Amino acid sequence: MASNLPARRPRRDGWTADKQESFLKTLATCGCVTHACRSVGMSRESAYQLYNRESAADFRRGWEAALDCSLRLLEDEMWSRAIKGVPRPVFYQGEQVGEYRHFDERLAMFLLRFRRPHRYAEIARLPPALVPPGSENDQPDPDEALGSLDFHLGDLVDDNALPGGPATIDAVNIVNLSPTSRAEGSD
Repeated sequence: MASNLPARRPRRDGWTADKQESFLKTLATCGCVTHACRSVGMSRESAYQLYNRESAADFRRGWEAALDCSLRLLEDEMWSRAIKGVPRPVFYQGEQVGEYRHFDERLAMFLLRFRRPHRYAEIARLPPALVPPGSENDQPDPDEALGSLDFHLGDLVDDNALPGGPATIDAVNIVNLSPTSRAEGSD
């Protein structure tokens, strides 16, 4: 990767190829230019100066690719905010006395329209449905999504049998959501 970055005069305190590579790797994992600059000991301004240099086309492409890699972080945060809300302070006589959770309905609707356009998108904006020949009478199966989820959850549950304990994703234990465990827990 470092071989494609712009050639520069060797400087101990400048944007060396190694610093550029470290910056791009950090940017890909965090999505924050300021944080990525701090991680390599460079200023944000110098990063943008390098980005805007005519000779830095490879660095610009790497920067854009790194930001694309970090989009998943943003998506995850937006889902979290839509589901859990955001704390907002409550003030009384100039002092904070508490907080409440604010749920952004527009954000939730945006996410639903993106993930379930067949159900939540405006009808006028939906493209015409493509019907394969011979399947005009087929109706969508409401259990199809659940069956797909059960299939994938089955894979996760099988991972629990591996040595080393239950499988985790980002230190969160996987829960068995089989139909029997849901029926037993509901009253």
